[in-house]
Amino acid sequence: MEQRVNIKFYFKLDNTATETHEMLVKVDAVSIKCVLEWFKRFRDGKEDVEDEPRSGRPPTSTTPDNTERVRRMLADDRRRSLRMIAEELKISLDSVSNIVHDHLQKRKKKVYAFPTLLRSSNV
Repeated sequence: MEQRVNIKFYFKLDNTATETHEMLVKVDAVSIKCVLEWFKRFRDGKEDVEDEPRSGRPPTSTTPDNTERVRRMLADDRRRSLRMIAEELKISLDSVSNIVHDHLQKRKKKVYAFPTLLRSSNV
């Protein structure tokens, strides 16, 4: 967003896309392709730097209700697998994984097991 505002600023100053890119590279990593694309939009009269609305289906499985149900299920039994939760709630495994990792911020802990060393005194 900030880069777009900067690009618009240089566009309004009648700089070229190349000059704008050279200035922005000094302070921020921006590609020449991005600068050229935004210059084209500004030349075409589009002044808005916000993203255009995208079509698409809204999420149906990652609802607050399902998030709470997954949280309660994990609180009841931490050893429950994502697959078991998905089957029980009748939602996809990807949705359960998304809820657990992105919404609940849970990560799998790695447990390392080291074999006990046999000593001559223990034998």
